[in-house]
Amino acid sequence: MTGRLVLDVVGVRVEVPSGEDVPAEDLYAAAAAVAIERAPRLLLHTGAVARDGRAVLFPGESGTGKSTMVAACLRRGFGYLSDELVAVEPDTGHVTGWARPLMLTSWALGAVGLDVGPLGAEEKAAVPPERLGAATVAATVPVAQVVELRRGAARTRLTPRPAGEVLAQVLRAGFNHYRLGADAWTAATALARGARGWRLDVAGLDEAADVVAELA
Repeated sequence: MTGRLVLDVVGVRVEVPSGEDVPAEDLYAAAAAVAIERAPRLLLHTGAVARDGRAVLFPGESGTGKSTMVAACLRRGFGYLSDELVAVEPDTGHVTGWARPLMLTSWALGAVGLDVGPLGAEEKAAVPPERLGAATVAATVPVAQVVELRRGAARTRLTPRPAGEVLAQVLRAGFNHYRLGADAWTAATALARGARGWRLDVAGLDEAADVVAELA
């Protein structure tokens, strides 16, 4: 049986179908799609964690390891903003996270020491951040670091990126920049101006997460 569920997606009220036959990943994807078309702020496709009131972003497409890296960082004492989406304040570049449950594959669950039972090859489990020992960060926070993840590297290595590349990365991660026009540029510029940019080549999850912890 299918019902309706009301969610708050970074300030946008969204109503989506729900029920035992609706996978959690599909439910949250539907909610995000509605919010993208309605949100007045720039939304970025990014994982996000925070420490000492400052955020670290992991922008990128699906499959780049955002959720897994966020989960590993939560194990290291970071607070949780999102594994999928943040909203950017237009004047300051500060971000607010969509604190949905983390969506983790069976491999990611094992990598961070969780077991929620058997999953299908394409299935993901919805994991509250509390299961990883982390608290949700509800506040809007400035961004200190923007980290591009590169999986499958021969060795883990952190490389600085110039400000222009950081801005380009932020704009590429925009969900709704096409709709906001100049306002998207203003918000992305404000975010990039206050953040340092990095490329993180990831050979192993634990080693990479330790690098992020040292960086923050």
